[in-house]
Amino acid sequence: DIATFIRSSTEVGGDYYDFFPQKDGSLFSVCGDATGHGVTSGMMVSVTKAGLNGINPVKPNKILQRLNRVVKRIDLGTLRMSLNIAEITQNEVYLSSAAMPPIYLYKASSNAVEELMQGGLPLGGLKDETFDQLTRSFESGDVLIQLSDGLPEAPNAKGELYDYDRLKALIQSSGHLSAQQIIDVLIESVDQWLEGLRNPDDITLVVIKKINP
Repeated sequence: DIATFIRSSTEVGGDYYDFFPQKDGSLFSVCGDATGHGVTSGMMVSVTKAGLNGINPVKPNKILQRLNRVVKRIDLGTLRMSLNIAEITQNEVYLSSAAMPPIYLYKASSNAVEELMQGGLPLGGLKDETFDQLTRSFESGDVLIQLSDGLPEAPNAKGELYDYDRLKALIQSSGHLSAQQIIDVLIESVDQWLEGLRNPDDITLVVIKKINP
């Protein structure tokens, strides 16, 4: 059960998500955030998408290493691309991140949320940068959430940020819902926080819930 949401802060956004289903039934889910927003960031998204389509499906950390070399070679100046990749198999998920916000994993069996934060530089930084990889079980009812920083760092009229802890708590209380319903809950909450203000950064959510037939 997969649902997505993207809202750009300008006409051309710098956020990006994509899916790459594999012949063996596994799925690669990608969520990214280019430096800034606007046309130049949109260029980085195009480079990233093209690069991903040209890379053979290996483990997420190896994909990030290869994609980093592609972005570095093209050299778009100071532009960088933050990106995380989740490989979802029958019972496991493999996660790797290049300077993205945490990935959240809701476990249905315990009604708990794990905040998976990984280090690493954004793509286009150091040529030989390496990236860590995490492995977690992914069972019926579990929910994986990838996102850009636009939602948790959305400021209200007082300049206060929405906050990652608030987001984590809301994911825990809504994890039993469908993927689309989870997105609806999160967006309604952040829109109330913004109080009618326009979000100053792109907001992107990718929600994947495992449902066994």
